Amino acid sequence: MKQSPNDHKHYKLTKLDNGLRVLLVHNANSNQAAAALAVNVGHFSDPKDRHGLAHFLEHMLFLGTEKYPDGSEYQKFINQYGGTNNAWTATEHTCFFFDINAKYLAQALDRFGQFFSAPLLSKQLVDKERQNIDAEYKLKLKDDIRRLYDVHKETVNQRHPFSQFSVGNLDTLADRPGQAVRDEVEAFFNTYYRADYMTLAIEGPQSLEQLSSLAEENFSAIKPASVPLPAIEQPLYLPANQGILLQVVPIKNDRQLIISFAMPSIDEYYRSKPELVIAYLLGHEGPGSILSSLKKQQWAMGISAGSGINGSNFKDFNLNISLTELGEQHLDEILDVVFGYLTLIKQQPLPEHYFSEKKILAELSFTHHESSRVIDSVSQLVLNMQHYPPEDTIFGDYVMEKMCHQSIDKLLSYLSSDNMRLVHISQKHQPSRTSFWYQAPYHVTPIAPQKLQRWQHMPVTEPLFLPPVNNYIAKDLKVLAHKQTTKLPKLLETDDGLRIWFKQDTSFKVPQGHIYIGIDSPHVVRSHQNIAMTRLFADLFSDAVVEQNYDAELAGIHYHLYTHQGGLTLHLSGISQGQDALLTVLLKSLVSNQIQQHRFDLLKQQLLRHWRNADKSKSISQLFSTLSSVMQPNNPSNDNLAQSLAEVSYTQFSDFCAALFANINIEALIHGNWLESDCQRMIQKIKQAFAGTYSDKHAVASPLLDIKGQGELLVPIVLPQHDHASVVYYPMHDKHINTTALTMLTSHLLSPLFFQKMRTEKQYGYLVGVGYMPINRYPGLAFYIQSPHTQAQDLSAAMDQFIANCTQELGQFSEQDWHQLKQGLAGQLQEMAPNIHVKSQRFWAAICNKDLEFADKDQLIEVIKQLSKEQTLQFIQSHLDKSNSPDRVVLNTSQIAALDMQDHGADQVISDRDALVNNNKRKY
Repeated sequence: MKQSPNDHKHYKLTKLDNGLRVLLVHNANSNQAAAALAVNVGHFSDPKDRHGLAHFLEHMLFLGTEKYPDGSEYQKFINQYGGTNNAWTATEHTCFFFDINAKYLAQALDRFGQFFSAPLLSKQLVDKERQNIDAEYKLKLKDDIRRLYDVHKETVNQRHPFSQFSVGNLDTLADRPGQAVRDEVEAFFNTYYRADYMTLAIEGPQSLEQLSSLAEENFSAIKPASVPLPAIEQPLYLPANQGILLQVVPIKNDRQLIISFAMPSIDEYYRSKPELVIAYLLGHEGPGSILSSLKKQQWAMGISAGSGINGSNFKDFNLNISLTELGEQHLDEILDVVFGYLTLIKQQPLPEHYFSEKKILAELSFTHHESSRVIDSVSQLVLNMQHYPPEDTIFGDYVMEKMCHQSIDKLLSYLSSDNMRLVHISQKHQPSRTSFWYQAPYHVTPIAPQKLQRWQHMPVTEPLFLPPVNNYIAKDLKVLAHKQTTKLPKLLETDDGLRIWFKQDTSFKVPQGHIYIGIDSPHVVRSHQNIAMTRLFADLFSDAVVEQNYDAELAGIHYHLYTHQGGLTLHLSGISQGQDALLTVLLKSLVSNQIQQHRFDLLKQQLLRHWRNADKSKSISQLFSTLSSVMQPNNPSNDNLAQSLAEVSYTQFSDFCAALFANINIEALIHGNWLESDCQRMIQKIKQAFAGTYSDKHAVASPLLDIKGQGELLVPIVLPQHDHASVVYYPMHDKHINTTALTMLTSHLLSPLFFQKMRTEKQYGYLVGVGYMPINRYPGLAFYIQSPHTQAQDLSAAMDQFIANCTQELGQFSEQDWHQLKQGLAGQLQEMAPNIHVKSQRFWAAICNKDLEFADKDQLIEVIKQLSKEQTLQFIQSHLDKSNSPDRVVLNTSQIAALDMQDHGADQVISDRDALVNNNKRKY
């Protein structure tokens, strides 16, 4: 296997006697271990009369094995020892994965391996898990992506397995006369869960020999296959499925045009990747591009190219265009531009530099490989094993041998109007049909032959031209010699209102870096209207600079301006070489902020639409969004932001922008492949850009609502035609390290138990959990459930009952179990940053949290290790148990407008959330 010179892991590919292909990864730099197993079967293998069976089997495999019959034992074990686990079912693959403290890898693999050789598929749990599948299905009924997928399935060849419903529900998985679904699940398992169809990846600090023994011990019992998997013979599209316009009505107010071209599978081209060159050109955002032309006409806001469904015998190449309201009236003209650009691409052989630029970037990514979390690593590798030959298991995603004009021309031949489907997503349509599973309204119209003929021979229009050579791309990147020996950032510049930290990267030895510039501005937080205008400013800035700096973005130098509660943060990332030049350009654009009125009008409407679409999100998301706005006065609700921005004129906005950086405070971090001298040059650029504007007195503190002593605040939220949901949030009144440690440990302790009780046993719904949720540095704990069938007040009552009963069950923990649980949480916190991106994030988070010694995490770990079981149980009783009247916020949904919840025991029912925020004290 070809391996990056910057990847210091050791790999070994092997095959067990039963045919299971195994990749072993020795990673000496991690205290976590992980494993993933992928099987080459998904919903395409569902029987015609059993939609969702593959997905149902994925769920059932978690619910006990012959050796470990307790259906919750595996999840509890993984969680207890600092791990996570999950699985997914796709079209032609299903993947299971977990990570855990490396000391317990052997025991975890013992449990994991049993899934695939001796699952119980318990009859007693079939009905409960069928309910969970149904809840998962109903959770996505209002998901526009899932609904669009449903329309897609109805408008393809109905003999292709893609047309089948993939999730399953109570109807498709019901027992029928002579057809018990449990028996069919077992038959499906025995047919498809065979070693020859599987791949396994295991990563940990253990030696390759030890990992090999663990694979042999735990996976040799999987039965081999007797026959290869059958190939899919049916085409995805019949002629009647092409040359059509699909008009789909979304739930959210969204406007898109998807131009979709059908291809066969393109897997055979992976060594030259011709689709990347085509997607690069069609999705380009610089001068002369499709998007540039459409923006000038105010028809489009964004573009992406190349995405689309794919499988073993098909690939959709999609061009997704985000439309303006005006653009919806000019679809034919937009297609004229697209096909004119395709004519430009096709009329002569493409220059080699388009391929070489992509190849250079791929080689740089591979050569200067960045590690990822072990669970992400094995999950990716196990799928690579399904798609690439052994020698390219690691390199397959990066390999680009040479430009193959023949394969590019082959793929371009499919980008033709007679091989096209159009999808127009808009709420303006008058639908004639409704999709069966997700009830998405749509209409199908054949595209007029004369239009198809015109687009087949579309000439190139004046503004279109191919992009020039990208001068930002650096062919020879060097990792600078280490001059800084400190392990932590150093405060390199401190002035009145300006603090800049620097850390040369000495850990990862990659030519990358991160620059964070946090700008506080009191002007931002003077009103909700100013906060709304700040968010619009961030969008308009990004829109204004994208064309000018697109080459830098393509070359791996990224930038992002985003809002925080006191102002704005500019973040540069990626390749370090060239970031200083880009920083100069971005800072100049930031402070000059020359915004054109037509872009102001367009992006204002886009942002308003985004905020107004928030009420279409799933129930639990809306509750957490409300909680965030209630607890954080500088984070108004979407409704407040939309109302405030709607009234803003271009003149008002211009006046706001003129004052935005007049009085500021700056905190910055420069971390990466730079020397101190490089940092000093960047510091001078920052100081010059903001000269005379910064002062310590302009720092903005982020307030938190102080509800101490107020007991339970019940916040009812009317969500008609949504699932029921409840969130119970316990804000802690201090941010002492002991309080933080107790809150985190309680979350870690209760999470698997809550999941088992509320989802597996009581079947309340698919979205169930307990999470540590700090807000503005104050620790907090959130319990949440979303349910398609149980009223919100009953959900919150069930949470109260769980908390009241849990201490008795937790009291049975042995001292050894307790010690191991704490070690599991400590292990998660101690896990080293896998790459420079994560390390920079951690440094920046510490600076933003005023942890200027960068020691909070180490101190937190030590406190966690010292906590006793008795202390934690006492914390649960005194801080969470309703009988002790803890201060908390309960957010409950209702599907009716008139809501009287006074009888449910709340100390206050909050009918006016703005009044709650305005009338309460703040804490900082």
